[in-house]
Amino acid sequence: MEYVFGTVRRNGVDYENVKTVGVQHSELTGFCSVKRQYTDNIIEDDFKVVEKYRSKEEGGVCYDWYIIDDHNRTIDKFTPAKAAIEVGIADSQDAVCELSEELDERITEIEDALCDLSKE
Repeated sequence: MEYVFGTVRRNGVDYENVKTVGVQHSELTGFCSVKRQYTDNIIEDDFKVVEKYRSKEEGGVCYDWYIIDDHNRTIDKFTPAKAAIEVGIADSQDAVCELSEELDERITEIEDALCDLSKE
């Protein structure tokens, strides 16, 4: 289900509204929360449904419009950034471990070569 927030003018008064778009009609009531996660942020909309004022079906897609109140939007950019940083840290740690192993192997080869030279 997709949620589209906006405004509508009814009887000369502007109201906040939300339109739902989906394969079936929605029946929103009371307080609602919608959370959408994207690669760079998480958006959460909390709102109170006042009334459903329109429904429509077209080409197998259902549309419903609601007047809403007490709308609050929170945009979290920290959580996705933190996850990306954690992946970068893990990748860096893996790379450092690989380099450390390669360095240990190379040091062992040099020590062996020095031992061989000292035996001559």
